[in-house]
Amino acid sequence: MTRPHENRATKEGDSVNLTCINGCDGDHLSSAFTWFKNGEPKNEGPVLYLSNMNPTDSGNYSCSLKTHTGTASRVIKINVEYAPKNTSVSVRPSMEVEAGTNIALICSSHANPPVDYTWFRLNESHVLDVGHQPELFTADGGQYFCSATNKHGSQNSSVVTVKIKGGRALFNRDVLIIIPTVALLLIVITVVAFTRLKKTRPRAQEISCEENRECQDAVYVNWPVGGKNQSEGRSPCEGATAELVYATVTFHSKRKPNTEPQTDHDDDDDVIYSTVCR
Repeated sequence: MTRPHENRATKEGDSVNLTCINGCDGDHLSSAFTWFKNGEPKNEGPVLYLSNMNPTDSGNYSCSLKTHTGTASRVIKINVEYAPKNTSVSVRPSMEVEAGTNIALICSSHANPPVDYTWFRLNESHVLDVGHQPELFTADGGQYFCSATNKHGSQNSSVVTVKIKGGRALFNRDVLIIIPTVALLLIVITVVAFTRLKKTRPRAQEISCEENRECQDAVYVNWPVGGKNQSEGRSPCEGATAELVYATVTFHSKRKPNTEPQTDHDDDDDVIYSTVCR
């Protein structure tokens, strides 16, 4: 069995003629032959014509004498190559999901030889290259399509629109970076404020103690007030029922620290009383 240009790749649309020869016939194709494809009878005659080939014509071909079915020729393998076709995108779990849900977009295409995949995302007036695998995983909504390419050509899928309920995913990469940064900044501010507050408390207590010492420098005056009918000849405060009026005079001069031992006094407090009768 012979095939013209046997080492050349067969592409979709090509034509191939296979010829079966019996060595006993010489140059005359007088014997009756049967053609087989993948072990199944396909046609009869010395020549098998395969025109405008398509992927279904790929397979293993052989021939044998019709009268001697046990005698078969060698096998010729025909592999029809073709550009990508039926390129499409499927989405899992669905094309509308809750925010934060991971979405799998799967590109599929029929081609020979196998294709290389490229994912694209439509961003306003730009087309962004976002992946080079059969599957694309994303949590972002938008419009996507894939392209399948081999040495015979390429084909794009239709555009699919992924919708995120409630807007874009909340926990994307930028948010995950910002949240820890803000939290760390708040912690630092809290520590600094607490440290400064501890430093200002002793000063406030010192001022309070000085104010208390100033209060101890008060001088009290007793001012009795007499009745209107009090006789002029009487001595002050004699025989009269006195109403005492207290007045306080505060001296703001600071005391010098008393470093010497204190002596015993009759009065515990430095208070001066004065009585005035009217």
